[in-house]
Amino acid sequence: MDGAIRRADELRPAAATVAADELDAARLGFHRAHKHRSARRTFYATQLLSLACLGAAATWCFSTWPAATSAALYVAAMTLFASAVLLRFAAAAYVGRILTPLAAPARYPIYTILCPLYREANVVADLVGALERLAYPAHALDIKLLVEADDSDTVEAALAAASASHIDVVIVPASAPRTKPKALNVGLALARGDYVVVYDAEDRPHSLQLLAALGAFERGGDDLACVQAPLEIDNAGVSWIARQFAAEYAIQFREILPLLARLKLPLPLGGTSNHFRTDVLKAIGGWDPFNVCEDRSNFRRKLNYFRMDPFHIPFVSRSMLEGLRGLCRAREGSSFCGQSRSKLRPRQSAITVSCEHAAVRVTAA
Repeated sequence: MDGAIRRADELRPAAATVAADELDAARLGFHRAHKHRSARRTFYATQLLSLACLGAAATWCFSTWPAATSAALYVAAMTLFASAVLLRFAAAAYVGRILTPLAAPARYPIYTILCPLYREANVVADLVGALERLAYPAHALDIKLLVEADDSDTVEAALAAASASHIDVVIVPASAPRTKPKALNVGLALARGDYVVVYDAEDRPHSLQLLAALGAFERGGDDLACVQAPLEIDNAGVSWIARQFAAEYAIQFREILPLLARLKLPLPLGGTSNHFRTDVLKAIGGWDPFNVCEDRSNFRRKLNYFRMDPFHIPFVSRSMLEGLRGLCRAREGSSFCGQSRSKLRPRQSAITVSCEHAAVRVTAA
């Protein structure tokens, strides 16, 4: 470990470092500003009391009426499952095919791209190559590769790949919590763009995605705070698990999100390819570093009087870890404390179809 830290220290002059006050704000700023929404405290006394009462009631019901209680739980579970199936059928019935208009601004606003990386030295060059193929002027791009200080291999790979002047390597000091949202907060504090988007190491965004997102913001007005690009799995043919995961992504991003938008219900964001207005994202406090599901981190309740909207193309092509363990990792959230992700087989998706949806107005709790 000491050797890895010394190697990172030697590389620091070539990269941007984070000051102590900036790191403190990224780690604890959200908790200080929004204690009741922060995941730093897992349970409250009232929640524990409610769980205890619920457990006691369930135990009493099973001991008093075992057959009736089992039947009631069976009916409740089947009702929930059937409702989920019916929701997907309803969503599939309203799939549309409308081309996504692309923006053509006279002056391109600066677009910040945040890429949190940990133990992913083998895919950094592929990621940077995909970002360099984006159809957006290089002078208007602000790309931040966010790497951990004790991950010297990824630091080296990022510095080797970040040859362009608009790509910065930001070294995040090793500190708790070791999560992706904390790294994103560090990047957000350094963001120069009017808009900001998050890409993971395995993402291969379509070259026109930024223009599609910018077009969505232009059409949506100033109260549109966030747009979600759809994701797809690019190695669905490798296994049965991969095919199930690919089908789930297709249903979620091509059917469920458009339906929720039409019904004006809150949108569950993906963990990547979220495009935000930077000023709005900073105003709501950014991400909760203690919530590893940063895609669901407070945006529903905190984007007060702003809207979130999905746009359906261009797709982000995303590969998946093979096998059951890969699926489990995808479910675990965004903690950096796990193992690194597999090397990708990037695939560019063709520009296909999009739907214009009524946006969702998100009100504060």
